[in-house]
Amino acid sequence: MNDNWRRRLFFVSVAQFLATCGFGFSLPFIPFFIKEHLGIVDEMQRSMWVGLFAAGGQLALCLTSPIWGVVADIYGRRKMLLRAYFGSALILPLMIFVPSPPWLVGLRFVVGMFAGTVTASQALIASTTPQNKVGYAMGIVVSVVGSGNLTGMLLGSVMVEHFGYTISFISSGVLLLVAGLLILYGVTEPFVQQTTLREKMRETEFRLPQFGAIWILLILMSVTGFVTYFERPFIPQLVEMVTGGINAKRWVGIVLSCSAVAGIAAGSIMGRLADRFSPPKVGVASALLAGLCTLPVGLSTCISSLVGFRMGMAFFNAGLDPVLQIWLAKSAPIEKRALFIGWGTSFRAMGWFFSSTAAGAVAMWGGVRMVFFVASVFFILLIPMILSAAKKIGVKQQATN
Repeated sequence: MNDNWRRRLFFVSVAQFLATCGFGFSLPFIPFFIKEHLGIVDEMQRSMWVGLFAAGGQLALCLTSPIWGVVADIYGRRKMLLRAYFGSALILPLMIFVPSPPWLVGLRFVVGMFAGTVTASQALIASTTPQNKVGYAMGIVVSVVGSGNLTGMLLGSVMVEHFGYTISFISSGVLLLVAGLLILYGVTEPFVQQTTLREKMRETEFRLPQFGAIWILLILMSVTGFVTYFERPFIPQLVEMVTGGINAKRWVGIVLSCSAVAGIAAGSIMGRLADRFSPPKVGVASALLAGLCTLPVGLSTCISSLVGFRMGMAFFNAGLDPVLQIWLAKSAPIEKRALFIGWGTSFRAMGWFFSSTAAGAVAMWGGVRMVFFVASVFFILLIPMILSAAKKIGVKQQATN
């Protein structure tokens, strides 16, 4: 493991960059797709469908992540990464053919069932990286996701504006296919199968796993997922309001890409800080500063302030996810890290699901700007929850040592 982990990290990082870039070619522009391609021009209805679209993918991820985590521990994490890349490459481009919003939401659910590329990448890296390098490696993956978002959304905005949605969705599928081929031919995994799925099912009791104090961390990940995802689906509509609809797609690409730059910096910085200091301390600082930056995002009346404050918010927001992922990975035995990360993704996706539905309701009844005001309050409320979780987990771990 110590000899090949750097090579594996390199190939997984390149593949995840391409995959995230592929998703960025199409998914960030769904609010415009709903309006222009599916004919939903009423703002309340569009907000509803934007929320449901986001919620559909997160619900599927929530339901299937623990299953894929168990399968990964049986058959290997590399195979689950191949499943995520090739499955997304096949299904995502089909969105261009949907005749109505319900079909779009349904297909997003199917994509969510087979996707989870970031989770699969993290599980492979966390399970094959030396313990003292886990924070660094996980931080690299988060930074790669940010850089993929940056490139994908910049190029995607140009492609949607000049070539239309069909080319954008097809390009998404091609990039995901190339990512899968990189893993197929460039990555090996030092994995020896110890059991079969049938034996595992025979041993499995239909109850929640005995994770002990880790359940507190999983619940915290769900709440954090709720907060950090709350405003994200509605950035395109806010940009459209601020710009008056002039070059809105281009500005959406710029706003989200600048936010991705902040996320790239946050991934590596927060990953190293979480290795050096306690993850809860980094998490508290991230939540406080993200909340303070989110409020002026909702108040923005010019594109420059929107870009600047959204970058600050994205930097500290991006610091929360790697901190919790590293906290979870370091709490798990090496042979069960994929299972833990799978459950972590499921709980986080549960938070994303409720976040999308709640934010959609807020946007319908209070307007798009209200979503950002509410998100700012939620970030601040995260602080006592992080401190409480750290205290309880610390006490229970000491009691078992």
